[in-house]
Amino acid sequence: MRTFKTYDKGDVLPDDYKKALINLMCFQADSEYAGAQRVAENHRYATRPEEAYRLSKKVFEEMGHGFYVWNLLQELGVDVDARLYELSHNPDNPDPKKVNVINGFRKENWSKFFECWEDVALFSTVVTPAAVAFLGQYRECSYLPWARVNVRIHKEEYGHLAFGVWASKRCIEFGGEKTREFMQQRIPKFMKMGLGFYGRPSAGDKKSQMFDIYYEYGIKVKKPEELQAEYMELLDSRLKEIGLVVPEGVEADYDMRMGYEAEELAA
Repeated sequence: MRTFKTYDKGDVLPDDYKKALINLMCFQADSEYAGAQRVAENHRYATRPEEAYRLSKKVFEEMGHGFYVWNLLQELGVDVDARLYELSHNPDNPDPKKVNVINGFRKENWSKFFECWEDVALFSTVVTPAAVAFLGQYRECSYLPWARVNVRIHKEEYGHLAFGVWASKRCIEFGGEKTREFMQQRIPKFMKMGLGFYGRPSAGDKKSQMFDIYYEYGIKVKKPEELQAEYMELLDSRLKEIGLVVPEGVEADYDMRMGYEAEELAA
């Protein structure tokens, strides 16, 4: 089992470690809040009151995730009030020099994926398993305050996955076989996001420029290939539960930068 030095609240952090840590934490916190903003927009697709209510609960929890991590960042000297101001005042196009929002949660990218409630259900069914796997690794990361916060976040992400399964089943319950076939055809576009969530491979031509740094410091504790295996196992089991299947030949979309990588910012 790999070992690395851990740090707790109040410990002096090496400069390079702190820079890498804050980089990833900002991506998580800012993106959680921006993700909540995007999810809230999907209320316009809600088909019934219970669907709208349960989606609202997801919005609340996603904003909570941002709040939890921002609290930790504030303790590290980050001006989190300014980050919230930018996101709240420029929700459609926040300045990348002021906040670190993953491309998948920027409105111009997000809006292309959603046309109906079935898409909303599939996002939480097909993409959220990647968040469960990816964020789950932070429960064991070297910065203990962040690890503890992600225990709660990970649990709630499982709840969001359960919401997706529930919503997808309801779509098929009300829409029948025609809706099941319609949803099956729409899985690949979300699966591309899910496969790209955990970042580029840890080796080869497409290797992430930042992964080795994060991994060496124990900020990330699993390689992308390990997270991909977890993702696929979760995805397969949940789709089977709904009566859907994992499509073959789907390739990861890394342009959405779902893995909180920040090569450009770190350069």
